Amino acid sequence: MVFYTRSRKGAAVAVITALAASAIVAAPASASAPRRRPWQDASYTPHPGDWRPYVLAPSSRDVKPASILKADPRQGKIEGRPESVLRGGGGSVRLTGAADRTGSPMLVIDFGKEVAGHVKVRVKGASSSRPGLRACFSESTRYMADEPGDNDGQGKIAPGCDTANIWNGFPGQPYTEDTDSHALPLDGKLPATVRDKQLRGGFRYVTLFLDGPGWVDVDGVSVDFTAASGQKDLDGYQGRFLSSDNLLNKIWYAGAYTVQINTGASDTAKSWPYVKGEGDHADAQVPFADPRKDVIYDGGKRDRIVWQGDLAVQAPVAYLSTNDVPAVENSLSSLAAQQLPDGYMPAESQVGQHNRDELRTYGEYVTWFVNNMHAHWLYTGDRSYLDKWWPALTKATAWLESVRAQDDKGLIAFDKAGSCGHYGYSDCGHETYVNALYVRNLAQMAELAKARGDAQAASTYAARSTSVKNAINDQLWDDKAGAYRLSREIPGAYPQDGNATAVLTGVADAERGERAMAYLRANNWDKYGSLTVSPKTPNASLPPFYAPLPSSFESDARLAGGDASGLDLIRTFWGHQLAEAPGTTFWEHMQPDGTPNLKQFSSLAHGWAAGPTITLTTRVLGVRPVTAGYSTWAVVPFAGDLTWAEGTVPTPRGGLAASWRKDRHGFRLTVRAPRGTGGRLAVPVTGSTRRVTLDGRTVWANGKATAHGVTITGGHVQIDGVGSGSHVLAAND
Repeated sequence: MVFYTRSRKGAAVAVITALAASAIVAAPASASAPRRRPWQDASYTPHPGDWRPYVLAPSSRDVKPASILKADPRQGKIEGRPESVLRGGGGSVRLTGAADRTGSPMLVIDFGKEVAGHVKVRVKGASSSRPGLRACFSESTRYMADEPGDNDGQGKIAPGCDTANIWNGFPGQPYTEDTDSHALPLDGKLPATVRDKQLRGGFRYVTLFLDGPGWVDVDGVSVDFTAASGQKDLDGYQGRFLSSDNLLNKIWYAGAYTVQINTGASDTAKSWPYVKGEGDHADAQVPFADPRKDVIYDGGKRDRIVWQGDLAVQAPVAYLSTNDVPAVENSLSSLAAQQLPDGYMPAESQVGQHNRDELRTYGEYVTWFVNNMHAHWLYTGDRSYLDKWWPALTKATAWLESVRAQDDKGLIAFDKAGSCGHYGYSDCGHETYVNALYVRNLAQMAELAKARGDAQAASTYAARSTSVKNAINDQLWDDKAGAYRLSREIPGAYPQDGNATAVLTGVADAERGERAMAYLRANNWDKYGSLTVSPKTPNASLPPFYAPLPSSFESDARLAGGDASGLDLIRTFWGHQLAEAPGTTFWEHMQPDGTPNLKQFSSLAHGWAAGPTITLTTRVLGVRPVTAGYSTWAVVPFAGDLTWAEGTVPTPRGGLAASWRKDRHGFRLTVRAPRGTGGRLAVPVTGSTRRVTLDGRTVWANGKATAHGVTITGGHVQIDGVGSGSHVLAAND
């Protein structure tokens, strides 16, 4: 994988309607509530119960634009009011073309947020010599090719576009032909609404331009929003989160919306590579997916295929927000059906030749298949789905074990298997990261085997998990550095992923976990978050960058250990992305200078970056499933510098609602759990806490438990065996 950087454009653009690049159009408030605008108002104060204004998903599939970003006549003309296209009716704007598209006028329309679907243009009339009307798309202003030399020459060929083609105009390669703009046919009777025949899966800006002389009158533009086509109520989330922190709230909903943008019909994948001259399109069928149901692609714009590693984040986000279980299942099943006879599980949908060339590239992603199937069981409790894919799970785990068996020291390395591909760097060695993932896989398989009644298999998996865990600590922990090495082969690097996963998977004990997190804070943290490796790492093959997957691991690990800096990391890394266009979805990767890693080719709505949506629900609100389908659950909040949080988590038995408040009198947790469930409640206590009550009954006082099932752990008083219904656990100072 190659990474590029690019500085922000210096040239100013002519803005017709003033709109900051990060501002978006808020979802409409409910009829009974006043209209609030948390996305536009930096000083907005969140209010309990007022979660709808944060929702970015449209209420209608006919999405109108927010403003005109730019109207540049260049060598042509623009007559009339460009703003007339925003809502339709009440006038029109005339675009008059030049001799060719190089000098065509550019009308740049801003939808105010990332959207996906088919552009619709209301054409009022056109000259008898009808020019070609074309649409270009971009997720950001930074990589919108509005100057001839932009994007390696794209600006003079496809003005206003970023690129979604890995072969033409990939950063550093010359852009030689238009493979990104879409033709809007004007061959029918006018006036008429012209609908783009091609899907564009992710964009914020649409640029209309003409291909040749003549004029076109436009009096309306909109988008037929096709993302998440299986979700009937796009903005009526079943899962919610709200807190006293406006930025954290926006991050939660941006993560949920990113995964919605990534969700789409299974016949809208991209089949790489395009042949020379082939235009942008997304119309391939995902192999083995049910064509009647959605899948969750890695990115809306690209690669637009299903990936195991991305689903590790996307699936839990879907469970916790839209509850789009059918799309998750369709995605997981389509990947599982690709399993090879030896048990190896391909990382991605085998859609096109580019994907088929990577059939055995990513050994790491076999671990994510096991993880994803376990997560599905944990969140849904679907025994029939588990039983269906249990043989595939055992074969995949056996393949991983066969790789480990090739090492006389008991660790996995993928060099002999030819599967060294990695989410962020190439290393064929015996890594902390991959082996920690395998430790978790084995523990997950032990749990699943136990649930299926196979005690012997459960014992075998559990024993292997312990063995690999011990091998990691014996071979990869560097006590002098206070951190885990990248691998046996690269001992002088201490990466974010290996150290964060060692903590999350239980490889690290409490002391090592604390030291590993301290190492990352002291060495990897920089202006925009936590880098993959320290900039001081003496290895040229490991350039530092910001990766959302391990960054979400690190923030999660910090909050799990009671470290409030996990909130700082979320605010810094994900907050920076929201301060840049598209300002509503999260990026694939980020360079150390804070720019997207692949310039114009970057995906700026990439679901594997949505991890904080999970962490804010499971760590800050504190709601987590303990056994399958939330039959038992835990609500263990983390407050940090927040004063309140509330939310609802969808479960197979109905919503599990929780809220907590912190003030000078103590901490109060309220939970309403579905019938047939039960679990653990916990509240933080301090030296001034006098007593803890459950539904008014004292369960802990003067440092001692006064009721059965009450313990104090990690600064929390917790009580087990709480049943369904409504409960209040309060710590009183």
